[in-house]
Amino acid sequence: MSQVRDRFKEHPSLRFATMILGLCISAVGVNGFLRQAHLLSGGVTGFATAINYVTGLNVGLMTFLLNIPIFAIGFIYLKRDFCVMSMINMIMYSLILGITQNIGHLIPVNDIFLQTIFGGFLNGIGIGLVFRAKASTGGTDIIAAILKIKKNIEIKNTNFGLNVVVVMLGSIMFGLTLGLYTLIGFYVSSLALGFIKDAMNYQRSLIIISDNPEPIAQDIIREMVRGVTFIHATGAYTGQEKKIIYTTVSYSEIPKIKELAFKHDPSAFITINDISEVKGRGFKPKDL
Repeated sequence: MSQVRDRFKEHPSLRFATMILGLCISAVGVNGFLRQAHLLSGGVTGFATAINYVTGLNVGLMTFLLNIPIFAIGFIYLKRDFCVMSMINMIMYSLILGITQNIGHLIPVNDIFLQTIFGGFLNGIGIGLVFRAKASTGGTDIIAAILKIKKNIEIKNTNFGLNVVVVMLGSIMFGLTLGLYTLIGFYVSSLALGFIKDAMNYQRSLIIISDNPEPIAQDIIREMVRGVTFIHATGAYTGQEKKIIYTTVSYSEIPKIKELAFKHDPSAFITINDISEVKGRGFKPKDL
């Protein structure tokens, strides 16, 4: 089977660069767009932003203080490397948030809808890059990571659920309208986070029913370097015994698989199914 290279292990500097880029993009989304419309970002940063609105305390400082007890729990349940990198990220993120607190004055956008969409999008992109580098910014991301590992609940779903509390807080503080805009921002952010975190790491399972399965399977093994399983089946209508081809491939490999199948059997029947996660040789694992 094919092996998957981990470029972050090969080039640690690339991992740090990806994390810093993600933190900066997220900070621009929060301070440049969301805060200017009195909207709240997700998780701990959202609570820190709410405290900033009320007390004027620096967003970065409050983010750091609120993260301390959460990291104490994270070190119990999560991998040490993930927690250490996340703590470094959290400290850097707190500093970047504090430094860029007034960056909104440089972004002349006064439309609340645009601020909601672009703020949520940039925040999701940034956090997604951090997760892709196998770390997080701390806060509710730590809680989400624990649930992903222990219960296999998708991070974007956990974050969205936890952020409902932030929406309620925003509605109480600034009214229902801003609370609903905050909810839209969270949804956009969760979509962007999921897309970036799993970019170029989508898989599909294929079932191929053919009267000529052996050469198709051999071509998949030889040319695609993918494993193939024969499933013995019986046609309900014809009663004919058949070998069904089952294989798992990356999204980009599907056209080639179709080409190989129809080359040997133009009447082959193919079904393609989405897969949320694959663990095994030849595929890049999703750590979170």
